[in-house]
Amino acid sequence: MKRVMSILIVAALFVSLVSCGGGKAKVSAKGEMLMAKSWKLQVQDVIDNATGNIQDETGVNSDINLGGDVAKIADFLAETLAFQRDGSDATKLAYSRTIGEGFLSSEVLGWWEMSEDDKYLILKEWDSVNGVEKAPVKYEIVELTADKLVILREGDVTPNIYKAK
Repeated sequence: MKRVMSILIVAALFVSLVSCGGGKAKVSAKGEMLMAKSWKLQVQDVIDNATGNIQDETGVNSDINLGGDVAKIADFLAETLAFQRDGSDATKLAYSRTIGEGFLSSEVLGWWEMSEDDKYLILKEWDSVNGVEKAPVKYEIVELTADKLVILREGDVTPNIYKAK
């Protein structure tokens, strides 16, 4: 009888541990910084960075300054990234990428993770048309502060520059 009771207690403990699902997704300090704010793409900063690289490599001055209505339109259409824990699965981290603002905006949802060394951000999206997860997109985290996020997509030469929104 004692043996049966011991087996039942061990089985109950095992079931309770397995049913917990391992808890929440682990998030590093950098991950917490990502989730603390929404991040808005700074179109002019990206242009300045790209034209600065062109000038450094070719010697050609290629300043492009967005101003007036063009700057307002670019800012209105710029993407915003928001990182958070997945509301329906605590073991996953979710993100949204919103292009534009207001009723004209479009949104892409997906999951994110960081590399073990916190140097890379990996974004994954679901292809609802084909019913499969798309290939992950890897970004190098060039800079991350409380107010600025700079990420470089694998294969690109110009990083995306975001400011906290």
